[in-house]
Amino acid sequence: MPYGQTNTSAIMRKIFITAACMAMFMASACNNEAKKQDSKVSDTTQQADATVPDSQNVNKVLSSYIALKNELVKSDAEAGKKAAAALEDELIEVKGCAEAASMAREIASAGSIEDQRKAFLTLSKDIIPLAKGIKTGQTTYVSYCPMANDGKGGYWLSEIKEIKNPYYGDAMLECGTVKEVIQ
Repeated sequence: MPYGQTNTSAIMRKIFITAACMAMFMASACNNEAKKQDSKVSDTTQQADATVPDSQNVNKVLSSYIALKNELVKSDAEAGKKAAAALEDELIEVKGCAEAASMAREIASAGSIEDQRKAFLTLSKDIIPLAKGIKTGQTTYVSYCPMANDGKGGYWLSEIKEIKNPYYGDAMLECGTVKEVIQ
C-alpha cells in the first residue's frame, strides 16, 4: 500500500480509539459503582431525555456543585438542602449522571450537616472526573483533606485556590491542600 493510505488508516484507528475511550469515560464519569444500589433516580424519563455531557451543561453542574460546597463550608444545612436540590436538577439533565443526581437528592433530604457532608464525599467522587473530562473554560481546583471521611481523606472541587474545607466548616476551615488544577 502507498504510504498515504497506511497513514490514513493509522489516523482513523487513533480517532476510533479516542472516541471509544471518551465514550467509556462519559459512561463512568458520573456513575461511581461504589454507590448504594437503592439510590436510583425515580424519574427515568427525564434521564432518558438528558443530553451528553458538554461544556455548557457541565459548567452548570459545576456552578451548582460549587454553590453546594460553599454552603457546606458555611455549615448551613438548610441552604445546603436548596443548593443540593438545584444540583440534582442540573445533574438529571446530563446523560450518565443519574446516580450523582440521586446523591444530590440524598444531600437535599439529609437531616443534618454531618449527613450532608458524608454524602458530599461520594458526590465529589463522581463530579471530579466529570470536571476533568469536559473542558469548561474555567479554572477549578481539586482539593484534598486527609482528615475527612474518618481519616481516610476526601476530595472536593473549588473555584478558588484558597482552602475552604466543606467537610469541617469553621472547625477546620483551612485543613487541606490543592492537589490539582483543572483548566
